[in-house]
Amino acid sequence: MQIRPISPLFGAEIVEVDLSGKLDDATFTAIEAAYSKYSVLLFRDQKMTDEQHVDFSRRLGELEVHVLREFSKPQHPEVYVLSNIVENGKPIGIKDAGSYWHTDLSYTKSPSRGSILYAIEVPHAADGTPLGDTEFASTAAAYDSLSEEMKTKLQSLKAVHRFWDRYINSRKAAGSEVVISDERRAGLPDVIQPVIRTHSVTGRKSIYVNEGFTVSIVGMSDSESRALLEELYAHCTQAKFRYRHKWRVGDVVMWDNCTTVHRLNVDFALPQRRLMQRTTLVGSEVQ
Repeated sequence: MQIRPISPLFGAEIVEVDLSGKLDDATFTAIEAAYSKYSVLLFRDQKMTDEQHVDFSRRLGELEVHVLREFSKPQHPEVYVLSNIVENGKPIGIKDAGSYWHTDLSYTKSPSRGSILYAIEVPHAADGTPLGDTEFASTAAAYDSLSEEMKTKLQSLKAVHRFWDRYINSRKAAGSEVVISDERRAGLPDVIQPVIRTHSVTGRKSIYVNEGFTVSIVGMSDSESRALLEELYAHCTQAKFRYRHKWRVGDVVMWDNCTTVHRLNVDFALPQRRLMQRTTLVGSEVQ
């Protein structure tokens, strides 16, 4: 097994590892250590069944079943499908999900530890260039670069995170009208998270707000809150903190939801097909 950094501040490619088989303890321990160190890991040329995807993921911890269960696989509900493909008039997965900077499940009391995304079909331009890149930004590196004054200011702040506003707006933007019942809304209420998060394994601090699901800073006026959040979003997503992944079929990318934000570049449309599937690791309450 080899580890090759893929950007200056974070991210690494793991070479000579087959995720479809049972990894020996030494290899798996090395992968876990690299995951904590680099935040984003890339495995090329993988061929996994749904069961193998779940088995590898579950070795890292308990798995989430996404709140949008209509896009989970019936035989393996831990597998969440992201796709623009329509079969028999029905989408097989959620279309263009996450085209804004976000971290998965920050709107839950115990946000996910991380996500493991597997590329099955990748769209391409006419010249063969892959489309649908995913960008990652290190919110840990962004925290490290803050002034001591700003670190002190942010340390005591908390923010409100909400799911349904973003989901409804994104579905409307995609041309789909959705109505969410009061019962379903009640099942996923607003949560309050610290603005500065401490990693449960490494102790590293990161900025824990994102434009996808953070709606306000507790105790601030709307204008103050909006101004500070916009400042933090811009700071976290500067080019120097980013890695842009160009997908190939068989890629598996796993990322740490504590120390990164990510987004999908929606520069493709049918008949350019995109099919990805994701497992999500259960996390703990934010500290």
